Amino acid sequence: MNTEKVFQLIDRVLPFEACLYHQILPLSIKDGKLQLGMVMLDDVAALDYARRTVGYQNYSLVPQSLSSEAHHTTLTAYLNYSQNRPPKPPEPKPAELSKKPDFHSKETLIVESPDELEWEECHQTDVRTLQATLNYNQNALPTLAVSTRYAEEPIALLTQLSPSRLIQELLGRVLGDGIGRLFFERHEKHGRILWSQNGVLQSAIEAVPLMKFQALLDELKLLTHLPVAPVTQVQQVEIERSYQRDRVLVRLRITPTETGEQATLQILRGAALKFYQRQQLTSLSRDALGIAQKLRQKMDELHSHTHSATPLMVEQLQPDMVPALNRVMQIVEQQLTELKQIRDSYTKEG
Repeated sequence: MNTEKVFQLIDRVLPFEACLYHQILPLSIKDGKLQLGMVMLDDVAALDYARRTVGYQNYSLVPQSLSSEAHHTTLTAYLNYSQNRPPKPPEPKPAELSKKPDFHSKETLIVESPDELEWEECHQTDVRTLQATLNYNQNALPTLAVSTRYAEEPIALLTQLSPSRLIQELLGRVLGDGIGRLFFERHEKHGRILWSQNGVLQSAIEAVPLMKFQALLDELKLLTHLPVAPVTQVQQVEIERSYQRDRVLVRLRITPTETGEQATLQILRGAALKFYQRQQLTSLSRDALGIAQKLRQKMDELHSHTHSATPLMVEQLQPDMVPALNRVMQIVEQQLTELKQIRDSYTKEG
């Protein structure tokens, strides 16, 4: 497998969300034929989605078997790749923008850019993250209360609803299994709302009055416990909730622009959430091990210098240093014991 080509095809042909949800991978293109790796070759829904998607780009499909391990490893590598690649260049000024595509010119459209999944951390911004600890208790999670009254109506027809009611209707639509996403796009004289599910654009609300558009953003801030005041830099928050006995992750990203705020709301559920959690656990484990090794190195250095120091120098050490270090080590030891118990319990259940 040429991973570089696979990454390019994920960027250009089949978006990350769809590859994750349908357990597929675009492997290569030759003579107008897309070699499609599939974990389950008899998955009719995945085949139908892929045929429809690549059909817009005039490719035909050649399915082939792909192991679950290879699929997971490749998507994990893609996430690392997408996090480490250079940032996009600044957007051109309005006068330089080309004509925007008509999102309603086709029956379904694909959200092309995998960046829209926004896994990457905002290292240079103020990021607020509210996440459950490893001793997570499903029953302790607050419930995400969502009530819909117009679930069968197209969202484009719901523009007359109040901001609080419209947010409820939108939430009801993005809480399907997988990755739901709402993009609140601000323009000079109005706002626009796009809804996608598992990488496929479902619908849009056009020409939302700016006052109502801002009220919708304020509703999202209240939902995720962000201050309602306008932001001056990117703010991102994650909250975990229980919805219909499932665990869901709600991620809100507020971005300031020259004309005001815009936002992306993303909800992970089911397989998409499990994949994200594995990534988080892997990252946290790697960081914790690195910090532990650094602590061991510093303790070795402290031990060495203490033995070679004069009695007077040792006496001048901070009197609370050893008790403080001891307390830290006791807490770490207790947490390691709890981690081992959790791991062992999951091993027995498996």
